[in-house]
Amino acid sequence: MSFYIAGTGSALPEKIVSNEDLATFLDTSDEWIFTRTGIRRRRVLTGETLNDLAILSARRALEDARVAGNEVDLILCATMRGDTVTPSLACSVAEAIGSHAPAFDLNAACVGVLYAMEVADSFFAAGKAETALIVSAEAMSKLLNWEDRSTCVLFGDGSGALVLKKGAGRLAGVLSTDPDSHVIRMPNIEGMNSPYNQNGQQPLAMHMDGGEVYKFAVNAMGRNIEQVCRLAGIAPAEVDWYLPHQANIRIIDASLRKFKIGKEKVLVNISEYGNMSATSISVLLDEYARRGTFKEGDKLLFVAFGAGLTSGAVLLEWKKQG
Repeated sequence: MSFYIAGTGSALPEKIVSNEDLATFLDTSDEWIFTRTGIRRRRVLTGETLNDLAILSARRALEDARVAGNEVDLILCATMRGDTVTPSLACSVAEAIGSHAPAFDLNAACVGVLYAMEVADSFFAAGKAETALIVSAEAMSKLLNWEDRSTCVLFGDGSGALVLKKGAGRLAGVLSTDPDSHVIRMPNIEGMNSPYNQNGQQPLAMHMDGGEVYKFAVNAMGRNIEQVCRLAGIAPAEVDWYLPHQANIRIIDASLRKFKIGKEKVLVNISEYGNMSATSISVLLDEYARRGTFKEGDKLLFVAFGAGLTSGAVLLEWKKQG
């Protein structure tokens, strides 16, 4: 007995930044960005906080699942950074929804929500939870060098949430790490005024080797699709819907090409939101769930890659009622 998805929610900043907006202060254009990435627009935090988005997406998911905050047995937040180092973002969500459940953050970069699903699966299997809340929330705009067009055009901010309930739904899951601390790297704050720190502060902005990321991503996503389908005893062609991490449309196309998957099965929204790291898959799921895209029994395959270098895939049946 594992879990099924009982509810979804999402929350996005109000500010929309188009490629044309970026071209006013970067040497770039809408055509340059779109042809290389598939991105037209992204959302960026201005007056909102990441806590605001995380709490709102959590409340929307709970409402969708018809679950009260005090009925949640586990809260997991997938994020690379909350508004505070401590308390964790998960604890802030717990406070807002009135929950006393175990609550903690995990950082697996863009694969965070899949790692959270698998952690929740272990809680369900151990009999330690009946209902879990997973929140993904990323403030990518605060991690970027906005003078570096190779990175700042790619990312956006947002939050998504899932309510999981114990039951039949998850078919298989795989997680992996190809350890590399250099290809995608974001230094942390060294602290202030320490007379002992000899390391110095590195520039607080994301570094990414785009070529290496592309090669890793295509190989890892293809490998994880094969692995999770094999574990579930089905062929990739039997999957009804693919929900890949929204990093780059070229990566999505290349990673699925070998399986001859029709584009009508591959869900994307990268043009509107860019890469929201751990949040991308959650927002994608909520968007299409609320459109009524999925019917009971549909097989959904989530697949992602991220810094670390992490990767993973989760395959489940859609069991949500209403």
